[in-house]
Amino acid sequence: MLQMSMFGSYEGRLRADKKLYFTMFGGSELVRPTLARRIEHARRRRSNGHERSHRCVVVTLFGATEIKSPTLAEEYLDLKAMLDSGLISLGGWDRDISDVQALEETTISGVTLFGGFDEDSVPEEDTEVDALATHRHLGSIPESAGKVLELGIGQTGGQRHAVLRKALAVGPG
Repeated sequence: MLQMSMFGSYEGRLRADKKLYFTMFGGSELVRPTLARRIEHARRRRSNGHERSHRCVVVTLFGATEIKSPTLAEEYLDLKAMLDSGLISLGGWDRDISDVQALEETTISGVTLFGGFDEDSVPEEDTEVDALATHRHLGSIPESAGKVLELGIGQTGGQRHAVLRKALAVGPG
């Protein structure tokens, strides 16, 4: 399937059913699935006998495409929901997160002409702070977990994953 943006912009999530993202004279901002979703999809793919990951191509002409990580609030809420539903356990998370690159469900190839392409950026600090503040106010992220998540703002890779795991261990209160 194709996602096309011409003379404008597109903001959305990377999805397995889209194979080609095409941007011309505009901009696209794509957000990766959360780590919990990536782990769940990889497990499902393996149990169905599919070892290959999803492949998508990003073509940018005279514009810019940015692929971002989800906010820490999104990561926390998604992982918490999956833990509460029993789809994933903390032990399973600990095992799978150590090999997160092997669990990557989407392989991205990019072609850019006269523009910009950023494949792995973290959300801006303001975006992270606003998302955490909103979910703390709504009560969906406990204050103690929110304080721990604040330490992950601007972090990437293993540091970001460790902060997320620590926030889950802190619990409510």
